[in-house]
Amino acid sequence: MYINSQKILTFIIEQQRFAIHLEAIERVIRAQEITKLTDSPDFIEGVIDYHGEVIAVINLRKRLGYPLQEIKISDRLIIVKSPNRKLALIVDEVEDIMLPDTNDLFESKEIDSGLKFANIFRDDKGIVFIYDLEKLLSKAEEIELNQIIDTNFSLSDKNEA
Repeated sequence: MYINSQKILTFIIEQQRFAIHLEAIERVIRAQEITKLTDSPDFIEGVIDYHGEVIAVINLRKRLGYPLQEIKISDRLIIVKSPNRKLALIVDEVEDIMLPDTNDLFESKEIDSGLKFANIFRDDKGIVFIYDLEKLLSKAEEIELNQIIDTNFSLSDKNEA
């Protein structure tokens, strides 16, 4: 029975399953060209133009400490609405939309990299870490990202032209 559960979208990075609450997802798109940014945090791959909006692309492989690999055409970008901005998350594969049974959800603890997950979900395929988007970026990283985007993509420059 599914009581007090929310739908999640499961995805795969380096054969590990993760998830994000469906309500935080705007869209899943194919990998595309990413514009690199100078002086950005290591896990920021760059930015994309998403319907006229500049969106930072987070490389979850780097963020989670997995081996790096070139972005492939088969990779996906999950456009998410974090509390302060839209972000694109690079993932290897999008798996499924699920509604976990509350009996299969477990409270998560902080992982070595400092990342926090909302819950851990267990199903017949194994363990799924449900990502907490509110904790994806620290306050300092959020401020740094805002400064980088404002510096490189200032709206006042466009208005003066």
